[in-house]
Amino acid sequence: MANQENLLNISSVYLFGRELQDVLLRGGATGPLGPPQVGANNFLRGQLAARDATLARIYAFSFEGSFIELNRPAIFLVHGAGADPDNSPPRNANGDIEYERLYRSPGSSGLTGLGSQIGALAEDIRVWIYEKGDLSMRLDVQTGTFEQILLAAEMSDDPRGMASGMSRSGGALSRSGGVMSRSGGFIPRRPGDGD
Repeated sequence: MANQENLLNISSVYLFGRELQDVLLRGGATGPLGPPQVGANNFLRGQLAARDATLARIYAFSFEGSFIELNRPAIFLVHGAGADPDNSPPRNANGDIEYERLYRSPGSSGLTGLGSQIGALAEDIRVWIYEKGDLSMRLDVQTGTFEQILLAAEMSDDPRGMASGMSRSGGALSRSGGVMSRSGGFIPRRPGDGD
């Protein structure tokens, strides 16, 4: 059987989504990709260079028996066209569809990583199954006017994201919790701070 349970399934990540048809990956490992790299770790380059590498919009994932929908769909690097997470409709000995069992889809825990699920996946959803330690790439897409997605996002301290005038950064970069942020280079002191 293709979808047998095994000991390693516990660390599998199941990505549910649809392959993008309007974006093609080119190259990956061919040609220079910036300055020479001195490290021997080329895992991501290898993932991008794979013959069947493609991009998919992922709506949800399952891990360790939990199904989690993403707040906003994201684009992930995947490989191949994915698999159909639903089994074909169950049929009885006469070949008729067993409708009382059909509502339980998706039918294969080997393709979903789930023991049960309320509701069903959309008809055209595919699944890609990876080991949790596999390397991939995530792209979060944001659309809007340049004022919204560039100017307001990069030039404002306003929590609403509204630019209230031009401000320039001092150019200092800091890294905290994996998020890159730019510092204005000036921190006002309050009376009593460090006196």
